[in-house]
Amino acid sequence: MDNRELWLAATLVELADSRDADFDETMYCGRLALHLAQLLAPAEVGVLIGDASALKAAAASTERAHRLVSFEASHGEGPDTACYSSGQPVLNESLTVADGRWPRFAAAARAAGFGMVSSLPIRRHHETVGVISVVRTGEHPLDATEISLARILAEAAAIAVLQQRALRRSTQTAAQLQHALDSRALIEQAKGAVAARLGITPEAAYGLLRGFARRHSRLLTEVAGKMISGELPAHELVAAHETGRSRPTGR
Repeated sequence: MDNRELWLAATLVELADSRDADFDETMYCGRLALHLAQLLAPAEVGVLIGDASALKAAAASTERAHRLVSFEASHGEGPDTACYSSGQPVLNESLTVADGRWPRFAAAARAAGFGMVSSLPIRRHHETVGVISVVRTGEHPLDATEISLARILAEAAAIAVLQQRALRRSTQTAAQLQHALDSRALIEQAKGAVAARLGITPEAAYGLLRGFARRHSRLLTEVAGKMISGELPAHELVAAHETGRSRPTGR
Protein backbone atom coordinates (compact mmCIF):
# COMPACT_ATOMS: atom_id res chain seq x y z
CA MET A 1 0.00 0.00 0.00
CA ASP A 2 1.81 3.12 -1.24
CA ASN A 3 -0.03 5.75 0.81
CA ARG A 4 -1.84 4.30 3.78
CA GLU A 5 -3.19 7.66 4.95
CA LEU A 6 -4.90 8.47 1.66
CA TRP A 7 -6.20 4.90 1.39
CA LEU A 8 -7.64 5.07 4.90
CA ALA A 9 -9.31 8.41 4.23
CA ALA A 10 -10.91 7.19 1.00
CA THR A 11 -12.03 3.94 2.65
CA LEU A 12 -13.61 5.77 5.57
CA VAL A 13 -15.57 7.99 3.18
CA GLU A 14 -16.83 4.93 1.32
CA LEU A 15 -17.77 3.06 4.50
CA ALA A 16 -19.59 6.10 5.87
CA ASP A 17 -21.92 6.19 2.86
CA SER A 18 -24.88 4.18 4.16
CA ARG A 19 -27.82 6.54 3.60
CA ASP A 20 -28.68 5.12 0.20
CA ALA A 21 -32.24 3.79 0.00
CA ASP A 22 -30.82 0.70 -1.75
CA PHE A 23 -28.34 -0.03 1.05
CA ASP A 24 -27.71 -3.75 1.31
CA GLU A 25 -26.11 -4.89 4.56
CA THR A 26 -24.59 -8.07 3.10
CA MET A 27 -23.00 -6.22 0.17
CA TYR A 28 -21.70 -3.58 2.56
CA CYS A 29 -20.08 -6.30 4.70
CA GLY A 30 -18.49 -7.71 1.54
CA ARG A 31 -16.82 -4.38 0.81
CA LEU A 32 -15.70 -4.11 4.41
CA ALA A 33 -14.11 -7.57 4.28
CA LEU A 34 -12.21 -6.76 1.07
CA HIS A 35 -10.94 -3.43 2.42
CA LEU A 36 -9.73 -5.06 5.62
CA ALA A 37 -8.05 -7.89 3.72
CA GLN A 38 -6.20 -5.27 1.71
CA LEU A 39 -5.16 -3.42 4.86
CA LEU A 40 -4.11 -6.54 6.77
CA ALA A 41 -2.62 -8.60 3.92
CA PRO A 42 -1.76 -11.48 3.86
CA ALA A 43 -4.67 -12.00 6.26
CA GLU A 44 -8.08 -13.28 5.16
CA VAL A 45 -11.12 -11.58 6.61
CA GLY A 46 -14.66 -12.64 7.44
CA VAL A 47 -17.52 -10.46 8.67
CA LEU A 48 -20.30 -11.70 10.92
CA ILE A 49 -23.40 -9.66 11.70
CA GLY A 50 -25.67 -9.97 14.70
CA ASP A 51 -29.11 -11.33 13.83
CA ALA A 52 -31.31 -11.04 16.93
CA SER A 53 -29.10 -12.67 19.60
CA ALA A 54 -27.02 -14.82 17.24
CA LEU A 55 -24.29 -14.26 14.67
CA LYS A 56 -24.58 -15.00 10.99
CA ALA A 57 -21.81 -15.11 8.40
CA ALA A 58 -22.33 -12.07 6.16
CA ALA A 59 -19.24 -11.97 3.91
CA ALA A 60 -15.56 -12.82 3.59
CA SER A 61 -12.57 -11.92 1.46
CA THR A 62 -12.00 -15.58 0.45
CA GLU A 63 -14.10 -18.69 0.16
CA ARG A 64 -12.26 -20.61 2.88
CA ALA A 65 -12.59 -17.68 5.29
CA HIS A 66 -16.30 -17.64 4.55
CA ARG A 67 -16.56 -21.36 5.25
CA LEU A 68 -14.81 -20.86 8.58
CA VAL A 69 -17.01 -18.00 9.81
CA SER A 70 -20.08 -19.92 8.61
CA PHE A 71 -18.88 -22.94 10.61
CA GLU A 72 -18.50 -20.83 13.73
CA ALA A 73 -21.88 -19.14 13.25
CA SER A 74 -23.60 -22.51 12.94
CA HIS A 75 -21.85 -24.02 15.99
CA GLY A 76 -21.85 -20.92 18.23
CA GLU A 77 -18.29 -21.54 19.38
CA GLY A 78 -15.12 -19.58 18.66
CA PRO A 79 -13.33 -16.27 19.05
CA ASP A 80 -15.93 -14.33 17.05
CA THR A 81 -18.74 -15.61 19.27
CA ALA A 82 -16.73 -14.66 22.36
CA CYS A 83 -15.97 -11.23 20.90
CA TYR A 84 -19.63 -10.60 20.06
CA SER A 85 -20.81 -11.65 23.51
CA SER A 86 -18.30 -9.52 25.40
CA GLY A 87 -17.86 -6.62 22.96
CA GLN A 88 -14.10 -7.00 23.47
CA PRO A 89 -11.48 -7.99 20.88
CA VAL A 90 -9.72 -11.34 20.80
CA LEU A 91 -6.22 -10.62 19.52
CA ASN A 92 -3.57 -12.86 17.99
CA GLU A 93 -4.90 -16.17 19.27
CA SER A 94 -2.71 -19.08 18.20
CA LEU A 95 -4.78 -21.94 16.84
CA THR A 96 -2.21 -24.46 18.00
CA VAL A 97 -3.22 -23.83 21.64
CA ALA A 98 -6.90 -22.91 21.20
CA ASP A 99 -8.31 -26.43 21.66
CA GLY A 100 -9.08 -25.80 25.31
CA ARG A 101 -11.24 -22.76 24.55
CA TRP A 102 -12.83 -23.58 21.19
CA PRO A 103 -12.05 -27.20 20.25
CA ARG A 104 -14.38 -27.46 17.24
CA PHE A 105 -13.44 -24.05 15.85
CA ALA A 106 -9.71 -24.61 16.36
CA ALA A 107 -9.86 -27.96 14.56
CA ALA A 108 -11.82 -26.48 11.64
CA ALA A 109 -9.49 -23.48 11.36
CA ARG A 110 -6.35 -25.63 11.37
CA ALA A 111 -7.90 -27.96 8.80
CA ALA A 112 -8.46 -24.92 6.58
CA GLY A 113 -4.77 -24.04 6.89
CA PHE A 114 -4.97 -21.17 9.37
CA GLY A 115 -2.59 -20.67 12.26
CA MET A 116 -3.72 -17.47 14.00
CA VAL A 117 -7.00 -15.63 14.49
CA SER A 118 -8.11 -12.24 15.76
CA SER A 119 -11.66 -11.00 16.29
CA LEU A 120 -12.61 -7.32 16.41
CA PRO A 121 -16.07 -6.06 17.43
CA ILE A 122 -18.06 -3.94 15.00
CA ARG A 123 -19.11 -1.69 17.83
CA ARG A 124 -20.16 1.89 18.56
CA HIS A 125 -20.38 3.01 22.19
CA HIS A 126 -22.18 0.12 23.95
CA GLU A 127 -23.79 -1.52 20.93
CA THR A 128 -22.08 -4.37 19.08
CA VAL A 129 -23.61 -5.16 15.69
CA GLY A 130 -21.11 -7.74 14.45
CA VAL A 131 -17.56 -9.06 14.40
CA ILE A 132 -14.57 -8.92 12.05
CA SER A 133 -12.67 -12.21 11.91
CA VAL A 134 -9.03 -11.98 10.81
CA VAL A 135 -7.22 -15.24 10.06
CA ARG A 136 -3.69 -15.89 8.85
CA THR A 137 -2.04 -19.05 7.61
CA GLY A 138 1.07 -18.65 9.75
CA GLU A 139 1.45 -17.46 13.30
CA HIS A 140 2.14 -13.88 12.31
CA PRO A 141 0.38 -11.57 14.78
CA LEU A 142 -1.29 -8.30 13.88
CA ASP A 143 0.84 -5.40 15.02
CA ALA A 144 -0.42 -2.44 17.04
CA THR A 145 -0.84 -0.20 13.99
CA GLU A 146 -2.81 -2.82 12.07
CA ILE A 147 -5.09 -3.38 15.06
CA SER A 148 -5.68 0.37 15.52
CA LEU A 149 -6.52 0.93 11.84
CA ALA A 150 -8.77 -2.12 11.70
CA ARG A 151 -10.64 -0.92 14.76
CA ILE A 152 -11.16 2.48 13.14
CA LEU A 153 -12.73 0.84 10.09
CA ALA A 154 -14.81 -1.43 12.34
CA GLU A 155 -16.21 1.56 14.21
CA ALA A 156 -16.95 3.37 10.94
CA ALA A 157 -18.85 0.27 9.79
CA ALA A 158 -20.75 0.13 13.08
CA ILE A 159 -21.86 3.75 12.65
CA ALA A 160 -23.01 3.08 9.08
CA VAL A 161 -24.94 -0.08 9.97
CA LEU A 162 -26.57 1.50 13.02
CA GLN A 163 -27.60 4.56 11.01
CA GLN A 164 -29.13 2.41 8.30
CA ARG A 165 -30.99 0.28 10.83
CA ALA A 166 -32.30 3.39 12.57
CA LEU A 167 -33.44 4.78 9.23
CA ARG A 168 -35.17 1.49 8.40
CA ARG A 169 -36.93 1.46 11.77
CA SER A 170 -38.01 5.06 11.29
CA THR A 171 -39.39 4.28 7.84
CA GLN A 172 -41.26 1.24 9.16
CA THR A 173 -42.70 3.25 12.04
CA ALA A 174 -43.84 5.99 9.68
CA ALA A 175 -45.49 3.40 7.42
CA GLN A 176 -47.25 1.80 10.40
CA LEU A 177 -48.50 5.18 11.60
CA GLN A 178 -49.75 6.04 8.13
CA HIS A 179 -51.51 2.69 7.90
CA ALA A 180 -53.16 3.30 11.27
CA LEU A 181 -54.31 6.76 10.16
CA ASP A 182 -55.65 5.41 6.88
CA SER A 183 -57.48 2.63 8.71
CA ARG A 184 -58.99 5.08 11.18
CA ALA A 185 -60.14 7.35 8.36
CA LEU A 186 -61.73 4.41 6.54
CA ILE A 187 -63.60 3.31 9.65
CA GLU A 188 -64.81 6.85 10.33
CA GLN A 189 -66.03 7.12 6.75
CA ALA A 190 -67.88 3.82 7.05
CA LYS A 191 -69.44 4.91 10.36
CA GLY A 192 -70.74 8.06 8.73
CA ALA A 193 -72.14 6.15 5.76
CA VAL A 194 -73.93 3.58 7.94
CA ALA A 195 -75.29 6.28 10.24
CA ALA A 196 -76.66 8.26 7.27
CA ARG A 197 -78.23 5.24 5.57
CA LEU A 198 -79.86 3.80 8.67
CA GLY A 199 -80.65 7.05 10.46
CA ILE A 200 -78.72 6.13 13.57
CA THR A 201 -75.89 7.70 15.56
CA PRO A 202 -72.24 7.22 14.54
CA GLU A 203 -71.70 5.31 17.80
CA ALA A 204 -74.48 2.87 16.95
CA ALA A 205 -73.13 2.54 13.41
CA TYR A 206 -69.69 1.70 14.82
CA GLY A 207 -71.28 -0.98 17.01
CA LEU A 208 -72.89 -2.57 13.96
CA LEU A 209 -69.61 -2.57 12.01
CA ARG A 210 -67.61 -3.97 14.89
CA GLY A 211 -70.23 -6.61 15.68
CA PHE A 212 -70.33 -7.75 12.04
CA ALA A 213 -66.54 -8.01 11.95
CA ARG A 214 -66.42 -10.10 15.12
CA ARG A 215 -69.21 -12.46 14.08
CA HIS A 216 -67.60 -13.12 10.71
CA SER A 217 -63.96 -13.14 12.00
CA ARG A 218 -62.94 -10.27 9.76
CA LEU A 219 -60.86 -7.17 10.30
CA LEU A 220 -62.85 -4.05 11.05
CA THR A 221 -61.01 -2.22 8.27
CA GLU A 222 -62.01 -4.94 5.81
CA VAL A 223 -65.69 -4.60 6.77
CA ALA A 224 -65.45 -0.81 6.57
CA GLY A 225 -63.88 -1.01 3.13
CA LYS A 226 -66.64 -3.30 1.84
CA MET A 227 -69.23 -0.95 3.30
CA ILE A 228 -67.73 2.06 1.49
CA SER A 229 -67.36 0.17 -1.80
CA GLY A 230 -70.98 -1.00 -1.68
CA GLU A 231 -70.11 -4.71 -1.44
CA LEU A 232 -71.70 -4.82 2.02
CA PRO A 233 -75.17 -3.23 2.20
CA ALA A 234 -76.08 -1.50 5.45
CA HIS A 235 -79.12 -3.70 5.98
CA GLU A 236 -76.85 -6.76 6.24
CA LEU A 237 -75.20 -5.20 9.26
CA VAL A 238 -78.60 -4.86 10.89
CA ALA A 239 -79.60 -8.41 9.95
CA ALA A 240 -76.40 -9.82 11.40
CA HIS A 241 -76.93 -7.82 14.57
CA GLU A 242 -80.51 -9.05 14.97
CA THR A 243 -79.46 -12.64 14.31
CA GLY A 244 -76.83 -12.36 17.01
CA ARG A 245 -79.33 -10.96 19.50
CA SER A 246 -81.95 -13.64 18.81
CA ARG A 247 -79.50 -16.55 19.03
CA PRO A 248 -80.15 -18.56 22.22
CA THR A 249 -77.45 -18.49 24.87
CA GLY A 250 -75.98 -21.89 25.73
CA ARG A 251 -75.72 -23.00 29.30
